Amino acid sequence: MKLLSVVFLVGLSGTALAQQEAVEVGKAMAEQLKPYRECLKAEVAKAASKEQAQLIVQEACADLRLGIRSKLIATVHQILNPVPPSFNPDAAADGALKMTQVGAYYDYTGEVRAFHQRLKNQADERKQTRP
Repeated sequence: MKLLSVVFLVGLSGTALAQQEAVEVGKAMAEQLKPYRECLKAEVAKAASKEQAQLIVQEACADLRLGIRSKLIATVHQILNPVPPSFNPDAAADGALKMTQVGAYYDYTGEVRAFHQRLKNQADERKQTRP
């Protein structure tokens, strides 16, 4: 029974370590994405329409995006040394860059703020109608 407890605790500590490493990677990636996010915000603000904003988000700041992509991958390798076989740093970097683009577009359109406001209004209505 003691052996089972020890194995369980070792498993939990390994999980906690993996979670801590994931948080570290996320924080480091978010920090490195700041210049790209600011560049996209500045460029997408020039858009005259949603369609133009989509094109700008996809094409703007390309040189910066390439530089940041390599930094993101290097950061993953630095924090997760060795990188687990189940984790793909290239895909993680590409996903982070894509989400930054999507975020810049939705910040421009205001659709996310409107969606959150609708959810908040619905929650408030439910609170008021409860007996």
